[in-house]
Amino acid sequence: MSEYSKTYEIRWSDLDANNHVNYAAYIDAAADLRYRFFTEHGFSPAHFAELGIAPTYTGLQAQFLREVRIGETITLDFALAGLSLQGGRWRVQHNIFKSNGKKAVRLDLEGMILDLAARTSILPSPELLEVFHSIPRSSDFEVLPELRRIRGA
Repeated sequence: MSEYSKTYEIRWSDLDANNHVNYAAYIDAAADLRYRFFTEHGFSPAHFAELGIAPTYTGLQAQFLREVRIGETITLDFALAGLSLQGGRWRVQHNIFKSNGKKAVRLDLEGMILDLAARTSILPSPELLEVFHSIPRSSDFEVLPELRRIRGA
């Protein structure tokens, strides 16, 4: 798979008091895109819940390049920018494009898999790691070091 993307229309509820798209709306759309990808690859939110795990952010960086207005259609893409060998740590990248093809926002997120009961990081199951390996890779993909404290590692 070379690219995974979806389009979204900016709604009134996505705006902040300055009539700009609230950064949280971009983060929410990116999360929705990732969950759609995982669901389409056999790992739905219900499956995460059954296993008592969740992907969790440990870092987030946003770069705002162009203004997006209400009613505009944007396209979000999704790429794996980094993954540790055992999958205990991951980094993803989302680019958000205006309908004219110009990049408006770049989101870089880093995370790990959280055991919801123990509240600690864990390694993904082989099944979940396989889904991570099916995410299209960014051109600057890198192998990440594992987190230092992972239960079961």
